[in-house]
Amino acid sequence: MEKRQSNLKPKVSEAEYQRFAEQFVELIVDPKQAWLVEFIAKGGLSYIPKEEEFESGKFALTVLNWLGREETELVQVEILEALTTGDREFLLPHTKQWAMDTNLTDEQMRMYLEMGKSSSLRQSYKKLNSRFKFHRGAIPKLASGQYHKALGRAEQLRPAIEKVLIELASATAHTLPEILEYCKKDQREACEFLLLHLQRFQQALNDKRLTNRAKKRISARARVLADAMAGTDHKLAFSTSVERVREARRFARRQNSL
Repeated sequence: MEKRQSNLKPKVSEAEYQRFAEQFVELIVDPKQAWLVEFIAKGGLSYIPKEEEFESGKFALTVLNWLGREETELVQVEILEALTTGDREFLLPHTKQWAMDTNLTDEQMRMYLEMGKSSSLRQSYKKLNSRFKFHRGAIPKLASGQYHKALGRAEQLRPAIEKVLIELASATAHTLPEILEYCKKDQREACEFLLLHLQRFQQALNDKRLTNRAKKRISARARVLADAMAGTDHKLAFSTSVERVREARRFARRQNSL
């Protein structure tokens, strides 16, 4: 009797899911790929690109649009924290189980691994950029006339950050996301902003250059961190953000004195 050709997808072994999880987690925890963590936190894993999208600007455009979303889609605090801190022990079994539960095929796993490489994003971004012609000269990330916006953001963040620092100084067992969730009752907008940019906020807390600017008083350190985080919307480096906010603060004081 002639065998009928099966229409079922080839079964993926548990060992293959394990190999995929190991490779994908290494992409996630790579400090050079912070974009991937934010992409995943905002629900990016629901998107599986096609091969041709890497060769065009479509992949980069999709990623940029996803990163531009206002809110994270991950609701489990422990997953968000593991992504932010690069916790391999948590991420590895969780990623494997996710792949198995969603019945990822070999091809889908290959696409996810390709998608997670910064080289794929850079290649697609170059294609996207080549479709446009711009005038010469770099466009400032934050025009001088807009420094007041960064100052406003810094003033919004400072009270929330000070509460976070006080809580951390108490040797609490609560994680940073949990502290921010708790503080939302008094500083909702500021805490939602910090949760949205949790990885960057954690980097600011660990940045020794920022710490050295204010070592003694928590209130002073909160101001430095708020100034550093204020440039997040404009993709400013911490040091640049601090200087721009301070310029805006000096200008505001001069205006008030007139």
